[in-house]
Amino acid sequence: MSIFASIAAAFGIFAIYCLIPNYWMRNRSKRVVRCGEANEPWIALTFDDGPNPIYTPKLLDILKEANVKATFFVVGKQVLKHPHILSRIHCEGHSVGCHSFSHRHAWLMSPWHTFKDLELTRRAIESFLGYKPCWYRPPWGMFNLCSAAAARKLGLDIAYWSIEAQDWEAKTTVQHIYDAVISQAQPGSIVVLHDNRGAPGAPAKTLEALPLIIDTLKKKGYTFVTLDQLKGEMT
Repeated sequence: MSIFASIAAAFGIFAIYCLIPNYWMRNRSKRVVRCGEANEPWIALTFDDGPNPIYTPKLLDILKEANVKATFFVVGKQVLKHPHILSRIHCEGHSVGCHSFSHRHAWLMSPWHTFKDLELTRRAIESFLGYKPCWYRPPWGMFNLCSAAAARKLGLDIAYWSIEAQDWEAKTTVQHIYDAVISQAQPGSIVVLHDNRGAPGAPAKTLEALPLIIDTLKKKGYTFVTLDQLKGEMT
């Protein structure tokens, strides 16, 4: 086989395993929840990558003060390090979903590792909370050919989002986070924010923007719900 044929074959495999399923799942698949129905002025806050021992407790304080429920997509390794924070998330009425075990990109995982990574995450959550989570969001919102099959086998619904504020980037300001959420908010929106990882100190800016985001959306008539509640409206 010539070098050009080898390159073409490699690209074909990459397209089939990574590019095509990723585009389909992010943009077309009906198995992925990207937003809720617009029947009610409901909006869902979701937080990825935690729990974090510094930021997540502060985030929970903000949500508790505002009487807001959210959905946390947790990383398995973080759960094993900070199970008491996971317990607090659950005890305060928030939903919990899987966000992989080690936050490894889907394109870097084989079919076996895709399933195993998700299974380990679900098992870690279940071991501390006593129930199986029902949601999955892959790191960076990226899919491979086996992501959906792994989620289906483990009984997990797949969640994406409709509002992204780039709150993990070093250049992102508190004002940008606020503006991105408020300008795009509409009934059924799913907002993705982060309480861990990203640029150094990035979650601090999210926490600074969050009280004003909540206050502004409440004044606009929105009610904050978990993804469980949002899905219930859709069924």
